[in-house]
Amino acid sequence: MFLENIRLALHSLGANKLRTFLTMLGIMIGVGAVVAIETIGAGQTKQMEEQFAGNGVNNIQIYMWSENYDEDAPQLSFTQDMMKKFVNKFGDHIEAIEMDAYGNSGKAYLDAAKQDETYANFYQQGVNNGAFTVENVKLKEGRTFTGDELNNASNAAVVSDKFVDNMWGGDYAGAIGRSFTADFGNDQTASYTVVGVYTYQIDAQSLRSMDQKDIKSMSTPMFVPYKNVTQSPYLDLSGYPDGYDPFAITYFTLQAKQGEDVVQLATSMQDYMQSMFSADQNVTVESFSNKQMVDEVKASMQQQTTTISLIAAIALLVGGIGVMNIMTVTITERTREIGTRKAMGAKRRAIRQQFIIEAVVMCVIGGMIGTIGGLIGGIIGCRLMHYSIAVPMDSIALAIAVSLAIGIFFGYYPANRAAKMDPIEALRYE
Repeated sequence: MFLENIRLALHSLGANKLRTFLTMLGIMIGVGAVVAIETIGAGQTKQMEEQFAGNGVNNIQIYMWSENYDEDAPQLSFTQDMMKKFVNKFGDHIEAIEMDAYGNSGKAYLDAAKQDETYANFYQQGVNNGAFTVENVKLKEGRTFTGDELNNASNAAVVSDKFVDNMWGGDYAGAIGRSFTADFGNDQTASYTVVGVYTYQIDAQSLRSMDQKDIKSMSTPMFVPYKNVTQSPYLDLSGYPDGYDPFAITYFTLQAKQGEDVVQLATSMQDYMQSMFSADQNVTVESFSNKQMVDEVKASMQQQTTTISLIAAIALLVGGIGVMNIMTVTITERTREIGTRKAMGAKRRAIRQQFIIEAVVMCVIGGMIGTIGGLIGGIIGCRLMHYSIAVPMDSIALAIAVSLAIGIFFGYYPANRAAKMDPIEALRYE
Protein backbone atom coordinates (compact mmCIF):
# COMPACT_ATOMS: atom_id res chain seq x y z
CA MET A 1 0.00 0.00 0.00
CA PHE A 2 2.82 2.39 0.90
CA LEU A 3 4.68 1.82 -2.37
CA GLU A 4 1.41 2.15 -4.30
CA ASN A 5 0.82 5.53 -2.66
CA ILE A 6 4.30 6.65 -3.71
CA ARG A 7 3.59 5.56 -7.28
CA LEU A 8 0.29 7.46 -7.27
CA ALA A 9 2.02 10.52 -5.80
CA LEU A 10 4.67 10.53 -8.55
CA HIS A 11 1.97 10.11 -11.20
CA SER A 12 -0.06 13.00 -9.76
CA LEU A 13 2.97 15.28 -9.48
CA GLY A 14 4.06 14.39 -13.01
CA ALA A 15 0.65 15.31 -14.39
CA ASN A 16 1.20 18.95 -13.29
CA LYS A 17 4.94 19.41 -13.81
CA LEU A 18 5.05 23.23 -13.84
CA ARG A 19 2.86 23.58 -10.76
CA THR A 20 4.86 20.91 -8.97
CA PHE A 21 8.15 22.61 -9.84
CA LEU A 22 6.97 26.03 -8.66
CA THR A 23 5.72 24.48 -5.42
CA MET A 24 9.03 22.71 -4.82
CA LEU A 25 11.00 25.87 -5.61
CA GLY A 26 10.61 27.27 -2.10
CA ILE A 27 11.86 23.99 -0.60
CA MET A 28 14.75 23.86 -3.08
CA ILE A 29 15.82 27.45 -2.36
CA GLY A 30 15.54 27.06 1.42
CA VAL A 31 17.40 23.75 1.61
CA GLY A 32 19.96 24.86 -0.98
CA ALA A 33 20.72 28.09 0.90
CA VAL A 34 21.15 26.30 4.23
CA VAL A 35 23.39 23.56 2.76
CA ALA A 36 25.50 26.11 0.86
CA ILE A 37 26.01 28.22 3.99
CA GLU A 38 26.84 25.14 6.08
CA THR A 39 29.29 23.92 3.42
CA ILE A 40 31.12 27.25 3.32
CA GLY A 41 31.14 27.39 7.12
CA ALA A 42 32.50 23.84 7.33
CA GLY A 43 35.20 24.67 4.79
CA GLN A 44 36.21 27.79 6.68
CA THR A 45 36.31 25.83 9.95
CA LYS A 46 38.37 23.04 8.39
CA GLN A 47 40.90 25.51 7.01
CA MET A 48 41.20 27.18 10.39
CA GLU A 49 41.73 23.82 12.07
CA GLU A 50 44.39 22.87 9.52
CA GLN A 51 46.21 26.16 10.12
CA PHE A 52 46.16 25.67 13.89
CA ALA A 53 47.13 22.01 13.50
CA GLY A 54 50.16 23.14 11.51
CA ASN A 55 51.14 25.33 14.46
CA GLY A 56 50.41 22.53 16.92
CA VAL A 57 46.94 22.16 18.38
CA ASN A 58 48.56 20.98 21.64
CA ASN A 59 50.80 24.05 21.90
CA ILE A 60 50.64 26.31 24.95
CA GLN A 61 52.16 29.80 25.08
CA ILE A 62 53.27 31.22 28.44
CA TYR A 63 53.72 35.01 28.75
CA MET A 64 55.11 37.00 31.68
CA TRP A 65 55.39 40.72 32.24
CA SER A 66 56.01 43.05 35.15
CA GLU A 67 54.15 46.26 35.93
CA ASN A 68 57.19 47.67 37.79
CA TYR A 69 58.69 50.71 36.13
CA ASP A 70 60.72 51.89 39.11
CA GLU A 71 64.42 51.12 38.59
CA ASP A 72 64.73 50.28 42.30
CA ALA A 73 61.85 47.75 42.25
CA PRO A 74 62.54 44.04 41.65
CA GLN A 75 62.28 43.32 37.94
CA LEU A 76 60.95 40.31 36.10
CA SER A 77 63.51 37.54 36.09
CA PHE A 78 62.55 34.01 35.04
CA THR A 79 65.74 32.13 35.81
CA GLN A 80 67.09 28.77 34.67
CA ASP A 81 66.45 27.46 38.17
CA MET A 82 62.78 28.43 37.88
CA MET A 83 62.60 26.71 34.50
CA LYS A 84 64.05 23.53 36.05
CA LYS A 85 61.38 23.61 38.78
CA PHE A 86 58.71 24.11 36.14
CA VAL A 87 59.97 21.14 34.10
CA ASN A 88 60.17 18.96 37.23
CA LYS A 89 56.55 19.84 38.00
CA PHE A 90 55.05 19.35 34.52
CA GLY A 91 57.66 17.33 32.65
CA ASP A 92 55.46 14.21 32.44
CA HIS A 93 52.83 16.22 30.55
CA ILE A 94 55.20 18.00 28.14
CA GLU A 95 56.43 16.74 24.77
CA ALA A 96 58.87 19.60 24.11
CA ILE A 97 59.65 23.18 25.13
CA GLU A 98 60.62 25.84 22.60
CA MET A 99 63.04 28.64 23.30
CA ASP A 100 63.63 31.13 20.54
CA ALA A 101 65.24 34.51 19.99
CA TYR A 102 65.07 36.57 16.83
CA GLY A 103 68.32 37.93 15.50
CA ASN A 104 69.17 39.93 12.39
CA SER A 105 67.86 39.51 8.89
CA GLY A 106 70.22 39.45 5.97
CA LYS A 107 71.31 38.03 2.67
CA ALA A 108 73.23 34.80 2.13
CA TYR A 109 75.56 34.36 -0.81
CA LEU A 110 78.26 32.03 -2.11
CA ASP A 111 80.36 34.44 -4.12
CA ALA A 112 80.80 38.06 -3.01
CA ALA A 113 81.32 39.08 -6.64
CA LYS A 114 78.01 37.52 -7.78
CA GLN A 115 75.57 38.48 -5.04
CA ASP A 116 72.83 39.44 -7.48
CA GLU A 117 72.93 36.06 -9.20
CA THR A 118 73.18 33.55 -6.35
CA TYR A 119 71.65 34.66 -3.08
CA ALA A 120 68.90 33.91 -0.56
CA ASN A 121 67.19 36.22 1.91
CA PHE A 122 66.73 35.04 5.49
CA TYR A 123 65.91 36.14 9.00
CA GLN A 124 67.87 34.63 11.84
CA GLN A 125 66.06 32.68 14.56
CA GLY A 126 67.95 31.21 17.49
CA VAL A 127 66.27 28.06 18.79
CA ASN A 128 66.72 24.97 20.89
CA ASN A 129 65.89 21.54 19.47
CA GLY A 130 62.49 21.61 21.15
CA ALA A 131 61.47 24.36 18.73
CA PHE A 132 61.54 21.92 15.81
CA THR A 133 58.94 19.75 17.55
CA VAL A 134 56.76 22.58 18.82
CA GLU A 135 56.77 24.41 15.47
CA ASN A 136 56.22 21.15 13.55
CA VAL A 137 59.30 21.75 11.39
CA LYS A 138 59.72 18.91 8.88
CA LEU A 139 63.31 18.09 7.88
CA LYS A 140 63.98 17.14 4.27
CA GLU A 141 67.64 16.41 4.78
CA GLY A 142 70.20 16.47 7.55
CA ARG A 143 69.62 16.94 11.27
CA THR A 144 68.97 19.44 14.02
CA PHE A 145 71.67 20.67 16.44
CA THR A 146 73.98 18.62 18.62
CA GLY A 147 74.49 19.41 22.30
CA ASP A 148 77.92 20.92 21.61
CA GLU A 149 76.50 23.16 18.86
CA LEU A 150 73.80 24.44 21.22
CA ASN A 151 76.16 25.01 24.16
CA ASN A 152 78.97 26.63 22.14
CA ALA A 153 76.86 29.05 20.08
CA SER A 154 77.95 27.24 16.93
CA ASN A 155 77.45 28.70 13.46
CA ALA A 156 75.52 25.61 12.35
CA ALA A 157 72.34 26.40 10.43
CA VAL A 158 69.11 24.64 9.47
CA VAL A 159 67.82 26.38 6.35
CA SER A 160 64.64 26.15 4.27
CA ASP A 161 64.17 24.30 1.00
CA LYS A 162 63.50 27.71 -0.62
CA PHE A 163 66.90 28.85 0.64
CA VAL A 164 68.55 25.79 -0.98
CA ASP A 165 66.57 26.31 -4.21
CA ASN A 166 68.16 29.74 -4.56
CA MET A 167 71.64 28.83 -3.37
CA TRP A 168 72.26 25.33 -4.74
CA GLY A 169 69.50 24.79 -7.28
CA GLY A 170 67.41 22.47 -5.09
CA ASP A 171 70.21 19.98 -4.30
CA TYR A 172 69.02 19.37 -0.74
CA ALA A 173 71.27 16.43 0.06
CA GLY A 174 74.27 18.19 -1.50
CA ALA A 175 73.63 21.30 0.61
CA ILE A 176 74.45 19.45 3.84
CA GLY A 177 77.92 20.42 5.00
CA ARG A 178 78.13 23.37 2.58
CA SER A 179 79.11 26.79 3.89
CA PHE A 180 77.81 30.22 2.94
CA THR A 181 78.33 33.82 3.97
CA ALA A 182 75.61 35.67 5.83
CA ASP A 183 75.67 39.41 5.23
CA PHE A 184 73.88 41.32 8.01
CA GLY A 185 74.66 44.74 6.57
CA ASN A 186 77.01 47.44 7.82
CA ASP A 187 79.97 45.25 6.79
CA GLN A 188 78.95 42.60 9.31
CA THR A 189 79.30 39.08 7.93
CA ALA A 190 79.61 35.56 9.31
CA SER A 191 80.14 32.11 7.82
CA TYR A 192 77.54 29.39 8.51
CA THR A 193 77.47 25.68 7.72
CA VAL A 194 74.26 23.90 6.69
CA VAL A 195 73.45 20.89 8.89
CA GLY A 196 69.78 20.49 7.95
CA VAL A 197 67.17 21.48 5.36
CA TYR A 198 63.48 21.84 6.30
CA THR A 199 60.29 22.23 4.30
CA TYR A 200 59.09 25.82 4.37
CA GLN A 201 55.31 26.02 4.76
CA ILE A 202 53.54 28.71 2.77
CA ASP A 203 49.80 28.79 2.23
CA ALA A 204 48.52 28.26 -1.31
CA GLN A 205 46.80 31.64 -1.48
CA SER A 206 50.05 33.53 -0.78
CA LEU A 207 51.95 31.34 -3.24
CA ARG A 208 49.42 32.04 -6.01
CA SER A 209 49.82 35.78 -5.50
CA MET A 210 53.61 35.63 -5.98
CA ASP A 211 55.53 35.66 -9.22
CA GLN A 212 58.90 33.97 -9.72
CA LYS A 213 60.78 37.10 -8.67
CA ASP A 214 58.84 37.26 -5.39
CA ILE A 215 59.52 33.58 -4.67
CA LYS A 216 63.26 34.00 -5.28
CA SER A 217 63.50 37.04 -3.01
CA MET A 218 61.27 35.55 -0.29
CA SER A 219 62.85 35.67 3.17
CA THR A 220 62.65 32.46 5.20
CA PRO A 221 63.82 31.57 8.73
CA MET A 222 67.41 30.44 9.18
CA PHE A 223 67.48 28.41 12.41
CA VAL A 224 70.69 28.63 14.42
CA PRO A 225 71.54 27.58 18.02
CA TYR A 226 69.82 29.79 20.59
CA LYS A 227 73.06 31.16 22.02
CA ASN A 228 74.28 32.05 18.53
CA VAL A 229 71.72 34.87 18.60
CA THR A 230 71.76 35.82 22.29
CA GLN A 231 75.59 36.01 22.32
CA SER A 232 76.01 37.51 18.86
CA PRO A 233 78.67 40.25 18.61
CA TYR A 234 76.46 42.02 16.06
CA LEU A 235 73.61 42.77 18.47
CA ASP A 236 72.75 46.46 18.65
CA LEU A 237 71.92 47.19 22.31
CA SER A 238 72.32 50.95 22.07
CA GLY A 239 68.57 51.51 22.54
CA TYR A 240 68.40 49.56 25.81
CA PRO A 241 69.25 50.80 29.33
CA ASP A 242 72.44 49.60 31.00
CA GLY A 243 72.18 46.06 32.29
CA TYR A 244 68.99 45.31 30.35
CA ASP A 245 68.84 41.85 28.85
CA PRO A 246 66.69 41.84 25.68
CA PHE A 247 66.73 38.04 25.75
CA ALA A 248 65.53 37.58 29.33
CA ILE A 249 62.89 34.86 29.31
CA THR A 250 59.50 36.56 29.24
CA TYR A 251 57.70 33.95 27.18
CA PHE A 252 58.10 30.44 25.87
CA THR A 253 56.02 27.86 24.02
CA LEU A 254 55.59 24.21 24.84
CA GLN A 255 53.78 21.24 23.35
CA ALA A 256 51.64 19.05 25.58
CA LYS A 257 51.68 15.30 25.09
CA GLN A 258 48.87 13.65 23.15
CA GLY A 259 45.81 12.93 25.25
CA GLU A 260 46.37 15.81 27.67
CA ASP A 261 43.56 18.20 28.55
CA VAL A 262 45.38 21.16 27.02
CA VAL A 263 43.07 23.88 28.34
CA GLN A 264 43.19 22.56 31.93
CA LEU A 265 46.96 22.00 31.72
CA ALA A 266 47.50 25.59 30.54
CA THR A 267 45.53 26.91 33.52
CA SER A 268 47.52 24.75 35.97
CA MET A 269 50.82 25.93 34.47
CA GLN A 270 49.73 29.55 34.67
CA ASP A 271 48.77 29.23 38.34
CA TYR A 272 52.03 27.45 39.23
CA MET A 273 54.23 30.00 37.46
CA GLN A 274 52.33 32.88 39.04
CA SER A 275 53.18 31.42 42.45
CA MET A 276 56.90 31.45 41.57
CA PHE A 277 57.05 35.26 41.57
CA SER A 278 56.95 37.37 44.71
CA ALA A 279 54.23 39.98 45.17
CA ASP A 280 56.69 42.89 45.05
CA GLN A 281 57.79 41.84 41.55
CA ASN A 282 54.25 42.65 40.39
CA VAL A 283 54.44 40.00 37.64
CA THR A 284 51.46 38.81 35.64
CA VAL A 285 51.52 35.36 34.03
CA GLU A 286 49.08 34.36 31.30
CA SER A 287 48.75 31.22 29.23
CA PHE A 288 47.16 30.68 25.85
CA SER A 289 46.58 27.37 24.10
CA ASN A 290 45.89 26.75 20.44
CA LYS A 291 43.20 24.28 21.51
CA GLN A 292 41.42 27.00 23.45
CA MET A 293 41.65 29.39 20.50
CA VAL A 294 40.40 26.68 18.13
CA ASP A 295 37.40 25.98 20.36
CA GLU A 296 36.58 29.68 20.71
CA VAL A 297 36.88 30.39 17.00
CA LYS A 298 34.89 27.27 16.09
CA ALA A 299 32.12 28.25 18.51
CA SER A 300 32.02 31.78 17.10
CA MET A 301 31.96 30.57 13.50
CA GLN A 302 29.28 27.98 14.28
CA GLN A 303 27.14 30.65 15.91
CA GLN A 304 27.45 32.88 12.83
CA THR A 305 26.70 29.97 10.48
CA THR A 306 23.69 28.94 12.54
CA THR A 307 22.32 32.50 12.60
CA ILE A 308 22.62 32.85 8.83
CA SER A 309 21.15 29.37 8.33
CA LEU A 310 18.12 30.29 10.46
CA ILE A 311 17.54 33.33 8.27
CA ALA A 312 17.82 31.14 5.17
CA ALA A 313 15.40 28.67 6.77
CA ILE A 314 12.65 31.27 6.40
CA ALA A 315 12.52 30.18 2.76
CA LEU A 316 11.70 26.68 3.99
CA LEU A 317 8.75 28.04 5.95
CA VAL A 318 7.53 29.88 2.86
CA GLY A 319 8.02 26.71 0.83
CA GLY A 320 6.04 24.70 3.39
CA ILE A 321 3.15 27.15 3.19
CA GLY A 322 3.30 26.79 -0.58
CA VAL A 323 3.05 23.01 -0.22
CA MET A 324 -0.01 23.37 2.03
CA ASN A 325 -1.61 25.76 -0.43
CA ILE A 326 -1.06 23.58 -3.50
CA MET A 327 -2.19 20.44 -1.67
CA THR A 328 -5.41 22.23 -0.70
CA VAL A 329 -5.97 23.14 -4.34
CA THR A 330 -5.15 19.56 -5.42
CA ILE A 331 -7.67 18.10 -2.99
CA THR A 332 -10.33 20.50 -4.21
CA GLU A 333 -9.66 19.44 -7.81
CA ARG A 334 -9.79 15.75 -6.87
CA THR A 335 -12.94 15.90 -4.72
CA ARG A 336 -14.86 13.46 -6.91
CA GLU A 337 -11.91 11.04 -6.88
CA ILE A 338 -11.90 11.17 -3.09
CA GLY A 339 -15.66 10.65 -2.97
CA THR A 340 -15.40 7.64 -5.27
CA ARG A 341 -12.66 6.04 -3.15
CA LYS A 342 -14.65 6.56 0.05
CA ALA A 343 -17.81 5.20 -1.54
CA MET A 344 -15.85 2.06 -2.46
CA GLY A 345 -14.84 1.56 1.17
CA ALA A 346 -11.57 3.48 1.54
CA LYS A 347 -11.00 4.43 5.16
CA ARG A 348 -10.09 7.89 6.39
CA ARG A 349 -6.60 6.69 7.31
CA ALA A 350 -5.92 5.52 3.74
CA ILE A 351 -7.10 8.82 2.24
CA ARG A 352 -5.05 10.81 4.75
CA GLN A 353 -1.97 8.68 4.11
CA GLN A 354 -2.25 9.06 0.32
CA PHE A 355 -2.13 12.85 0.39
CA ILE A 356 0.48 13.10 3.16
CA ILE A 357 2.76 10.83 1.11
CA GLU A 358 2.16 13.02 -1.94
CA ALA A 359 3.23 16.11 0.03
CA VAL A 360 6.24 14.26 1.49
CA VAL A 361 7.38 13.01 -1.92
CA MET A 362 7.18 16.55 -3.31
CA CYS A 363 9.16 17.99 -0.39
CA VAL A 364 11.80 15.25 -0.33
CA ILE A 365 12.43 15.58 -4.08
CA GLY A 366 12.69 19.34 -3.66
CA GLY A 367 14.99 18.86 -0.68
CA MET A 368 17.28 16.50 -2.59
CA ILE A 369 17.52 18.88 -5.55
CA GLY A 370 18.16 21.78 -3.15
CA THR A 371 20.84 19.76 -1.32
CA ILE A 372 22.70 19.01 -4.56
CA GLY A 373 22.44 22.64 -5.64
CA GLY A 374 23.54 23.83 -2.21
CA LEU A 375 26.58 21.55 -2.22
CA ILE A 376 27.62 22.77 -5.66
CA GLY A 377 27.11 26.39 -4.61
CA GLY A 378 28.98 25.85 -1.35
CA ILE A 379 31.95 24.19 -3.06
CA ILE A 380 32.12 27.01 -5.61
CA GLY A 381 31.98 29.53 -2.74
CA CYS A 382 34.83 27.72 -0.94
CA ARG A 383 36.90 27.76 -4.13
CA LEU A 384 36.31 31.47 -4.70
CA MET A 385 37.22 32.31 -1.09
CA HIS A 386 40.15 29.85 -1.03
CA TYR A 387 38.72 27.77 1.81
CA SER A 388 39.23 24.06 2.27
CA ILE A 389 36.49 21.77 0.97
CA ALA A 390 34.45 20.03 3.67
CA VAL A 391 31.11 18.31 3.06
CA PRO A 392 28.84 18.72 6.13
CA MET A 393 27.19 15.29 6.11
CA ASP A 394 25.20 16.02 9.26
CA SER A 395 23.74 19.15 7.64
CA ILE A 396 22.82 17.18 4.51
CA ALA A 397 21.06 14.52 6.58
CA LEU A 398 19.30 17.26 8.56
CA ALA A 399 18.19 18.99 5.34
CA ILE A 400 16.56 15.80 4.05
CA ALA A 401 14.96 15.17 7.45
CA VAL A 402 13.61 18.74 7.55
CA SER A 403 12.18 18.31 4.04
CA LEU A 404 10.43 15.15 5.22
CA ALA A 405 9.10 16.94 8.32
CA ILE A 406 7.82 19.85 6.24
CA GLY A 407 5.96 17.44 3.97
CA ILE A 408 4.30 15.75 6.94
CA PHE A 409 3.54 18.96 8.84
CA PHE A 410 2.22 21.09 5.99
CA GLY A 411 0.61 18.15 4.21
CA TYR A 412 -1.37 16.93 7.21
CA TYR A 413 -4.04 19.66 7.25
CA PRO A 414 -5.16 19.29 3.61
CA ALA A 415 -4.83 15.48 3.85
CA ASN A 416 -6.97 15.42 6.99
CA ARG A 417 -9.50 17.64 5.28
CA ALA A 418 -9.69 15.17 2.40
CA ALA A 419 -10.08 12.27 4.82
CA LYS A 420 -13.10 13.91 6.52
CA MET A 421 -15.03 14.60 3.32
CA ASP A 422 -18.58 13.33 3.15
CA PRO A 423 -18.60 10.82 0.24
CA ILE A 424 -22.12 11.88 -0.84
CA GLU A 425 -21.19 15.56 -0.99
CA ALA A 426 -17.90 14.68 -2.70
CA LEU A 427 -19.62 12.67 -5.44
CA ARG A 428 -22.05 15.53 -6.07
CA TYR A 429 -19.15 18.04 -6.40
CA GLU A 430 -18.76 19.61 -9.84
